[in-house]
Amino acid sequence: MHEFVEAFEAMTLPKERWTHGAHLLTGAWYVHGFGEIAALERMRRNVSRYNVAMGGQNTATSGYHETVTAFWIKLLAGMLRECGTEAWIDRAAFARMAVERFAEDREILERFYDFDVVGSAEARRVWVEPTLKRLG
Repeated sequence: MHEFVEAFEAMTLPKERWTHGAHLLTGAWYVHGFGEIAALERMRRNVSRYNVAMGGQNTATSGYHETVTAFWIKLLAGMLRECGTEAWIDRAAFARMAVERFAEDREILERFYDFDVVGSAEARRVWVEPTLKRLG
């Protein structure tokens, strides 16, 4: 996993490997290693850079999405708090747990937002609080 995250950060990870599961794995890796605030900053910076490195753009309609990114980091930070500080939960194990728990959950945003958060230009630009249920 460490090599995967390093490849992402170095912009050498092939674009086809940057999936939803890869986002989760990287976010969980960051949350476990750096805490919620630093994890969000790393994701914000590295996803934006990666998008551009892969030929994409970060605009009002594509690329980096602040609300979706912050949502997942907050969710993963809550999951880590639920795990507690037991020694058994190392960084790689936590990242695997996050992927197993959330990778197939395609409707999670609809449980927290009463609008199309992904399609919202405002939500792409700035954090928008969940409208249906509070995150931890």
